[in-house]
Amino acid sequence: MKKANMMISTLSTAILLSITSGYSSAEGICKGMEKSSCATSTSCRWVKGYERSDGRSISGYCRKLPGKKPQSTADNGTNRKG
Repeated sequence: MKKANMMISTLSTAILLSITSGYSSAEGICKGMEKSSCATSTSCRWVKGYERSDGRSISGYCRKLPGKKPQSTADNGTNRKG
C-alpha cells in the first residue's frame, strides 16, 4: 500500500512538472534575449528601458508578443445572421 501511494505521488508530481515546464518554456521564449536577437525574432519585441514613478530604473528587455486566442467552436462564423 505504501509503495502504491509513493508511485501515485511520484506520477502526479511528474505530470504537474511536465505541464508547468511546458507553460514556462512557451512564455520564456524571449526571456534573456539580447536586443539584436529580439529585434529579428517574429515572436518577440524589445521594450525600451524606462524610469518608474517611484524613481526605479528598469532596463530594456525582450518580451513575447501576445498571441491570438483560439476561436471557440461555438462561434466559428456559421451562426451569424445576415
